[in-house]
Amino acid sequence: MKIFKYLAIALFAVTMVACGDDEPKSNFTREFNMIYPVLPSGHKMISKIEQNYDNGDRTVATATYEGEHLKSVNVVTTGRNNYSNEETIYFDYANGAIICDKSIQDVTYSFEVNADGAITRLKNETTGRSAASLQYSYDNELEMAQISTPSSNDVTKLAWLNGNFMQWESIGVNKKDSVVYEYGEGAPLNKGGIDVVGNETFTFTKYVCAIMRNAGLFGATSAYLPTVIKKDHDYTQVTETNPQGAIVLKSYNIIYELDGEGYVTSYTTNESPKYTVKITYK
Repeated sequence: MKIFKYLAIALFAVTMVACGDDEPKSNFTREFNMIYPVLPSGHKMISKIEQNYDNGDRTVATATYEGEHLKSVNVVTTGRNNYSNEETIYFDYANGAIICDKSIQDVTYSFEVNADGAITRLKNETTGRSAASLQYSYDNELEMAQISTPSSNDVTKLAWLNGNFMQWESIGVNKKDSVVYEYGEGAPLNKGGIDVVGNETFTFTKYVCAIMRNAGLFGATSAYLPTVIKKDHDYTQVTETNPQGAIVLKSYNIIYELDGEGYVTSYTTNESPKYTVKITYK
């Protein structure tokens, strides 16, 4: 009996070592020459984003770095009815790959970059399918993204004005979504290079994309930060002659908290349910 007891203890120890391995294993290798983004003066790398809803839902995204280069993003989401989900994204610059450690299935994406280090293409090496194609302006501002999945092929167009991100519109199979931004008096300078509220996601989840944008992997960030976000079609405008409703978007204010140097530390919107996002820098 003692033999079986010690064998069980040994197997448990091996299992614990395997589960504690920080990075997933990927067999994807290739010759790749990474061009790292050059970030503007005053830029700060994000180490954590925390979103807390008034209804109790919570998301925490934590980033790690090797030097100045993004190494991983871990996202933990918890909510009502004991809901919990976790994923970790790892960046393999030597092979030009992004490895996603998910609860359902691990996925490896290969990527290409432009001369500014922004991602221009994502390929799902697990399935062999193209996942995303992204186009940028001469100022490295993302202008169009084509996102492919087995069931859809969505195209998102983005508009910029004087370095400020003004709008995105996404069209796909049975899908049309749009967000518009306004920059009112007192719109803060985006010193830290954070993502704008409600930006469209590409292949990865919201705060993975937000941290990738902060790291320069999706091109330039908005020069200033919007004070109003317009989204959600207002179906109160529905009439007999216009059963789909007028093309009217609901407006939500964005309130920022800044530190003594002018970097955003948190923001709140008056959307429902209300939420606050806290930002911590590296």
